[in-house]
Amino acid sequence: MEILILLIFISVILVGLAVAFFAWTVRQGTFDQADRLALLPLDDEKPVTPTTEREEDEYGNPADRL
Repeated sequence: MEILILLIFISVILVGLAVAFFAWTVRQGTFDQADRLALLPLDDEKPVTPTTEREEDEYGNPADRL
């Protein structure tokens, strides 16, 4: 029964630390640009121009046919 009291005490301390760390990161402004940074990989850097298609081998390398 004593171990149960110890486990509850440790879990309350861990939850308190997690809440304190979350509050600290919010105050630092870590999550201010989370939406924009999540969409950044989807942004095209420059428009893709269509090119002529060339034959490729099974590994995606250009096939040189003689």
